[in-house]
Amino acid sequence: MPEPFAHLSDSRTLHASRCAAPVLAALVLAGCGPTLKGSPEPPTEFGRVQGALFGCPSLQGVYAWPPVEGAFSHGKYPSNRKPWEGGFPIGIHGTEMQIWLQQPAGGATLLRARAVNRARNVRSPLTRQWSLATYSGAETSCGSSMLDIAPREVPAALGEYGGTRVQRGVRLAMLKDGALAVGIRTVSSGHKGSFFSWGGQSYGTYDAADIEYWSWSKLARTGPGDQEPAVVDAYVPGATAP
Repeated sequence: MPEPFAHLSDSRTLHASRCAAPVLAALVLAGCGPTLKGSPEPPTEFGRVQGALFGCPSLQGVYAWPPVEGAFSHGKYPSNRKPWEGGFPIGIHGTEMQIWLQQPAGGATLLRARAVNRARNVRSPLTRQWSLATYSGAETSCGSSMLDIAPREVPAALGEYGGTRVQRGVRLAMLKDGALAVGIRTVSSGHKGSFFSWGGQSYGTYDAADIEYWSWSKLARTGPGDQEPAVVDAYVPGATAP
């Protein structure tokens, strides 16, 4: 004869295991790496990344803004959204610019940027003045033939990404066609998840995985960068019309 209530005991065990499954899943997810939004590799449509026998290939060169592919390409982006916010890796302060990247001896990476003017009747000192961002060898590292610039805190982005902490880093890659791929990596951490919810209320929280966002831009190469590039300024003294 079967034991009395044996089926009830089995039913309770099964119910308990089913209830524990979401909890275990949440704990497993919390222990995994960040949730990726985008790819840490340049998009395949950019072309292949140049390899190097040792370390990273030289990134030195003069590049054109806006990007020809990817984020902010062809100057198309919302007017309330500034590219590379916070001037990282370099400030973008015009619709068309020169970006000059140098890597002098010692391991530093220097980025300069200045405006391009193609209007005959517009006179601007920004076509001759470089902005400068310098990253020491201690702030950079090389992996998979790409150069990473160490992340920094971005407190102003908390409202956009959630969590309790936002960090942003940069990845630079030389492409086979000589163009420069620029990856912006944003990591939002300190997120919370709930084990279950009922009637609009959440019950029980756990530390959720970080969220890692990637955004890539491809900058066309316009010069070797071994010397200062020529000014691009169409202004003509005395001109009254474009």
